Amino acid sequence: MISASINFARPQFSLDVRFEANARVTGVFGPSGAGKTTLINLIAGLERPDAGSIALNRQTLFDSALGIDTPAHRRHLGMVFQEHRLFPHYSVKGNLLYGSRPGGEELNRIAAILELQPLLQRRVHQLSGGERQRVALGRALLSNPQLLLLDEPLISLDLRLRQQIIPYLKRVRDTLALPMLYVSHDLAEILQLTDQLLVLENGRVAGHGRYADLVHDDAVLAVVHDRGMRNVLAARVHSHVHGDGISILEIGPQHEPPLSSQLVAPLTSAAPGASVTVSILPWDIALAADIVREVSIQNQIHGMVTRCTAHERSMLVEIDIGLPVIAEISRRSAASLNIQVGRPIVCLIKSHAIQYLDAM
Repeated sequence: MISASINFARPQFSLDVRFEANARVTGVFGPSGAGKTTLINLIAGLERPDAGSIALNRQTLFDSALGIDTPAHRRHLGMVFQEHRLFPHYSVKGNLLYGSRPGGEELNRIAAILELQPLLQRRVHQLSGGERQRVALGRALLSNPQLLLLDEPLISLDLRLRQQIIPYLKRVRDTLALPMLYVSHDLAEILQLTDQLLVLENGRVAGHGRYADLVHDDAVLAVVHDRGMRNVLAARVHSHVHGDGISILEIGPQHEPPLSSQLVAPLTSAAPGASVTVSILPWDIALAADIVREVSIQNQIHGMVTRCTAHERSMLVEIDIGLPVIAEISRRSAASLNIQVGRPIVCLIKSHAIQYLDAM
């Protein structure tokens, strides 16, 4: 668990943050200038707080009152930066082993997880941007860290390469018992890895917790609404209808078909049975009391309202359709539908409102 209660002031910016995080991955989200990178640098020991404390797994890394300030190289943290920061005169293997003392078995294990074995003898200039970031990630993992800090690790990559790196990050998350703080201004990127968020704005914590809960808070909604607020859903490809240019996806528990739902989505090149990740904007989900006849909308999915919150101009409605989704509708529409917790509802979703976040 990482806990921090820190103050940091500079002429044009101040950070005043208090939080505890024990999730496998905690996403640190906020607009540019919110303090995300500053927070990571303070935890890593690259900058020093003016006051407060930082602890990892109950070990104090910094405490201004007690005079404790553990040097960065002794904090046992792995860092992956926006730039890969590899040594061009070293091979991939040399970069992976730099500053670490692992046995060959651990090197082989990390290289296998990140699929780096064919690249070990290459030089940095022979690698693509995505391969370089995999090497940077592998080097951080081979330092045997207690916590992995990732500061906008995909920001320098184009969309195609970002989509290729996300599966490796998921593999690290699922294979290694290693907590991560993942910084990004791209909410969709974070939500593919975790629904646990620390939301920053102007150097303060706007909210901390489960994404689906946080968006019901006015302070958090103000930060995320126009900065990528969306539903990110894990799905499986059921089948394709090539003539119609569509794929049928299944969402919900894989081993409980009665609880799963099917989505008609744009055609994907992923094979039947493959896992995909899709995105749906909350305002692209309309709600109805029952199935609507003679309408062009392909997806009409039964669900149950599990939470609803009225905001200044709209109503956020959380619906269980096998997985939780959030719809944003007008307060007038919510009143006419008698939206309340426990109400059965039908979600109407156009097929082209479904976007793939995986490489297609």
